[in-house]
Amino acid sequence: MLFLKQAAKFWRFFTICVLSAGLLSACDQQNSQTQAAKATSTASSLQDRNILKRAVYAERLRVDTHFIRTADEAAFARDIFAGLVEFNEKGQIVPVLAKDWFSENNKDWLFILDDSAKWSNGKSVTADDFVASWQRLADPRNASPLAPYLTYMGIENAKEIVEGKKQVSELGVKALNSNSLQIKLSKPNAQLVKMLGHSALLPTFKGDAPKLNSLVTSGAYRITEISDRSAKLQAVKNGLGFATVEHYAIGDLQAIKQFDVIENPLPSQQHNIWEFPRLCTYYYEFNFADPQLKKKEVRQALKAIVLSARIPHLYGVANFSVLPRNMQASVTRQWAVVVEPLLAQAGINVQNPLKLTLLYDDHGRHSVIANQMIRTLGESDLLQIQPQGVSWEQFLALREQKAFQLSRAGWCAEYADPLPFLLHFHSQSPDNKSNYANEIVDKQLERLQNEKLSEEQRQQLIHSIVQQLEQDVAILPMFQYHRKVALDSTILGIDLRNDSEVIYSKHLYRMKPKD
Repeated sequence: MLFLKQAAKFWRFFTICVLSAGLLSACDQQNSQTQAAKATSTASSLQDRNILKRAVYAERLRVDTHFIRTADEAAFARDIFAGLVEFNEKGQIVPVLAKDWFSENNKDWLFILDDSAKWSNGKSVTADDFVASWQRLADPRNASPLAPYLTYMGIENAKEIVEGKKQVSELGVKALNSNSLQIKLSKPNAQLVKMLGHSALLPTFKGDAPKLNSLVTSGAYRITEISDRSAKLQAVKNGLGFATVEHYAIGDLQAIKQFDVIENPLPSQQHNIWEFPRLCTYYYEFNFADPQLKKKEVRQALKAIVLSARIPHLYGVANFSVLPRNMQASVTRQWAVVVEPLLAQAGINVQNPLKLTLLYDDHGRHSVIANQMIRTLGESDLLQIQPQGVSWEQFLALREQKAFQLSRAGWCAEYADPLPFLLHFHSQSPDNKSNYANEIVDKQLERLQNEKLSEEQRQQLIHSIVQQLEQDVAILPMFQYHRKVALDSTILGIDLRNDSEVIYSKHLYRMKPKD
């Protein structure tokens, strides 16, 4: 998010002074006015340095977190609302309103709230605020597109409530007292705490839908001025890098030099762009039900050809594993494999070439990447590649039917943990579209999801699953998405390894000018 400061423009006025008492007095007056203007401009510049100005390309600032779909639009809400936990500068989960939590079985959880936490109206933040907020999120009458996240977390009865089969009062969250929040899950989830950093879970006062003209806040900043397209915030406590933060919703034609951070810069913006890793991987899937792709040698050969061709990773960083790079014990390198013998073992030769159809949704980056792959694979006389670019709706339907040979795919996670990137490789997972099945992987995934393991046991299990998937050549990996943010060169307090996609204003500060 790049906020570029707008440099002050000084206009010089040249006055011809004639040697006469009257005109000399006029020149002195002109000089005095110029010096005063310079002093005012300098003071204004210093004042601007103490204000953080953030922008997002959007129609308006969004305050109802139940309808915020992207990380860039959530930045404003994260400044004014606090949750049970949040992300630190490195993207790791840390406590905020929850000062402690407990669970003996990873299914029944108890969170103890900070009893000193207050809303901007002076009222205490209570467990009832969380209960009411999450019930509103689940309520089908609210029609929040993020309601399924409660089901994803595994909260008891969430699925049935979202589908309108149960009352919101049956959601598995309960206030035992003002500072004790109970969360009951339908099945064990050891990673629940990591999932609580989602912006949809930020509570509002009494769970009410937030409105611009009566916003009650609980975050690091309170609102002093607000409209649909701008807001001015003041720090609740002293000691932050910026006591004042301004948020703006801007359009494509708006000048950007005045801003310090732009969450979603336009492609035309080339300067001071920072790239952060996202919890999103991009790859191609083999259909293991296909007679040719069922052969490991064929999958190995295709992977070797694509990776050795160094197809440009215009949309992210090269990644050769099922896991994002930050989660890998070591970064896997490209293979040095002789392709022809592998294909020969599978009975493929010039007289009997491998014929494959490449499925992808025909727009934007996916078409570009698919065309690069087709050109690369088509250079071999042993391969005949047929493109199948379809609409997004057709793409989803064909994948649901598992009616493809080689298909564009990918996976994005809501929290930083290997588990979400591995679960869809279970043979019975509804997200398994490739017909991949391995009993060893199934059993290990079940252990990983259901058993209470030490961190060492867990990491060993994850490593074993990843090794098996790579040994099976389960996917044809391509890259990991990155997120671009435009930042003024004076802004500090950001870690480029942060893959949470969250940048809080309270973590930022400005580089001091040199004396």
